[in-house]
Amino acid sequence: MSVLNVSNDSKNISLRRWRVMEIESLDGVRSRHVWGHDVTNNLGRSSSQIEAFDRETMTATTHSGKIYHLVGLPGNSKLGRAAWGKWCKDNGIASEADVTNDYLNVDQISTVGFEKIISSVAQ
Repeated sequence: MSVLNVSNDSKNISLRRWRVMEIESLDGVRSRHVWGHDVTNNLGRSSSQIEAFDRETMTATTHSGKIYHLVGLPGNSKLGRAAWGKWCKDNGIASEADVTNDYLNVDQISTVGFEKIISSVAQ
């Protein structure tokens, strides 16, 4: 699967089948990043470091200033995984850990919360 470097001027990106990862760089710096399927452009996408996260709106604002709207439930997009793998390779990542449950733990969602998530997908 080929992965392209995509220049996208859009500040707002909607991701489905998303994950949040914590990485450690070769120099020991830790940061968190989101990756998934960019539904607007039908691409895999991985972010720069998450600077802020709003659990109510499920949005992550990153170091680059982009705002990622996490739509629906977490998942495992092949396109997103490929973009993440390329980002890790390009940035010399020493280790990574999936921390998605820190942002949305599917096992702990109430019925009301689940209905809210489902309605976000329908928009």
